[in-house]
This record gives sequence, structure tokens and C-alpha cells, in this order.
Amino acid sequence: MTLSENERKIEVLKVRYALDHIDLNPEQAEKIFLFEIEKRSGPHKYFFSIWEEMDFEQATFQTILNEIQFKIYLSNKESWLKQIEKNLIENDNQYLRQLNAAKEKLIYYNKTFIPDLRKYCMPLNLIFKIEKEKIGLLKSEYEKYLIDEKKNILIEHFRHSKTFQPIILELSLIRHDFNRLFPDYHSFKTQMDNPTKIIADYLEGRLANISEEIYNSLKNTILKLKEFNKSNTAKNIGEVKGWHLTIKNKEMSKSEEIMFAVLLDNTSTV
Repeated sequence: MTLSENERKIEVLKVRYALDHIDLNPEQAEKIFLFEIEKRSGPHKYFFSIWEEMDFEQATFQTILNEIQFKIYLSNKESWLKQIEKNLIENDNQYLRQLNAAKEKLIYYNKTFIPDLRKYCMPLNLIFKIEKEKIGLLKSEYEKYLIDEKKNILIEHFRHSKTFQPIILELSLIRHDFNRLFPDYHSFKTQMDNPTKIIADYLEGRLANISEEIYNSLKNTILKLKEFNKSNTAKNIGEVKGWHLTIKNKEMSKSEEIMFAVLLDNTSTV
């Protein structure tokens, strides 16, 4: 009599656990097999961090394994945790060059890029004065968006990395600062509720007639930013990889692309 596919998988599972000095009886092996299926099943909308998954596993195994087996399991788990922590620390150190590049870019944003943006956006001052109330409301919503995004960064970081990856955390927060200094209108728009979107659409319309002029005046500033990004990346990282900023987006109208100017903080000093 041949074994079914599941029976073969259960036999493989028993061998795997035997290598960790846990000898499972058939009932235990089947329960752990079903547990592993449950852990992997369903859509990926919800998922455990490595720490949550191991806690879930421990709580489940305590009901399946006998006392001696469970003590062995806990001992093995301690070794696995130490290896995970070591891997996280080693991975974190690989982001040091990216952090250095981000720090230099943040200085460039504060000293050069943002002041230039403010200067070239001055033709919008009349619209800003006339639509002061609507712009104030939109800025207020963007500030809430930024606070929410930062909270999400912190929650996700400590959920998955705990305190083992401080370099990645600092890098993530600096990248968040980029969106504070140079508002990410496109991402913000995808999160807007209907009342906020109505205000945003209205202001986009108000920018429609002047957006081409502003867009053209910004080309040199954006070119300088691209040149800085290229030299900064070459200096700190080497080969160009990953994310870099552009304003041009073929799916966006010019007025949408210039909406960052509405959210730009024109009062802060650098």
C-alpha cells in the first residue's frame, strides 16, 4: 500500500523534527502538519512577524508536545532566536552606506533644494492668499497623513526588527523627512477621504493655468537634484540602485504634479 501525498509529507516532517532531537508520534506529527498548513493558508493580507509566528508556534506546541519534548523545543527556540538576532544585526550594518547618503541628501534638501522650490513657486502666492482656508485644510490633512505614516514606520519596524536594526530605523525616518520637506502629494492623494479629495481637486483646477509655467521653471532645480543624487549615490553607495525622486509622471497632469507646492511649508527656515 502506497502512502498518500500528505502521509509522505508527515513522514518528512517527523524526520525534520527528529534532527532537532524531538521524536514525534503519529498523532503529534499530524497535528504539527495541520498547524503548518494553517500557518501558511489564506490570503496574505494578514501575516505574522517572525517573533509573533514563533510565539504562536510555542503556544500551539505546548498543547501538542509532552513535557520533555517541549523543553527540547524551547532550548532549540533559544538558539534559533539568537541566530535571527545575529542575522538582523548583520543585515542592518549593510544599510550604513545608504544612511550616509540619506543624511547628505537631507542636508541638500534643507540648504539647496527646498529653498529653490520656494523661490520658483512664488508665482503661486496670489492663489495661496485667495485660497488660504482651503490650503490650510489640505495642509492640516497632510500633517495628519505624515503623523500616521511615521507611526506606521515605527510600528512595523519594531514589530519586525525590535531593537536590532537601528540603522534601518534611522534611514526610514530620514526618508520620511524627505516627504515632510518635499510633500509627496501623489501618495497622499491615494489616502484622502472624499471631503479632502474635493478640496484637492478644486485646488488642482486652480493651478491648471499656471502649472506649465511653474513646471518649466522647476526643470533646472530638478536637474540639479538628479545630478546631486547621482554623485551622492556614487560617493556613498556605488552603483545606482533603489528609489530616487522624480516629479515627472506620465499618468499625472501638470497641475497634479505641482500640487506639492500647495503643501510645501513656506514658513519654516533652513
